[in-house]
Amino acid sequence: MELEDAAKSLAELKKYLEDKVAALSAEVENLKALIKLVDDALAKVSFKPASTIEAPREVAQAPQPMPIRGLETETLITSSPRTGGKLLGKMYIAEKYVRIVPSPEIEYNINIPPFRQFFIEKVLEEMRRKDREAVERGELREEDALDYEVKTKGDILTEIFVKNVSDDRRRRELKNAARWTFERMLEKMALRSF
Repeated sequence: MELEDAAKSLAELKKYLEDKVAALSAEVENLKALIKLVDDALAKVSFKPASTIEAPREVAQAPQPMPIRGLETETLITSSPRTGGKLLGKMYIAEKYVRIVPSPEIEYNINIPPFRQFFIEKVLEEMRRKDREAVERGELREEDALDYEVKTKGDILTEIFVKNVSDDRRRRELKNAARWTFERMLEKMALRSF
């Protein structure tokens, strides 16, 4: 009799655990769907019509004197470990500038959000605005203010050159923003390929 009761209790416990796992799995899927909805809503909210924003400084790839490589430090921009630590690009750091170069295996189209809406408008333009204000207050020389150039081949990003970046805080902010932006762009590119 005790064995039958134990078997019945274990069977009930197993059923309870299976139901709980199914419920939690459904909740995880619902949470993922909600995250996607929030991401989509954020993209819509942060999007501004082209007529209301200053166009980013984009130029076709043109031959320019390249910095001496020995004076640059290279750091990798990789996706988070949970997404496989994929190489998204590289950041080259010099004394007064930063170059962000996408991975040659990935063609980032600059029209895919959140490149303009986040990386250009919220990160680079905000840094440039702060430096302009510092120049106006007399705290920074005009020639030391941050400026940037987005280099492309057609709509494909080839390099982001940011001059007058000399503090580690801004370098970290640029690297983190580039990682986040490239990861989101890759996700959208993957969705478009289906």
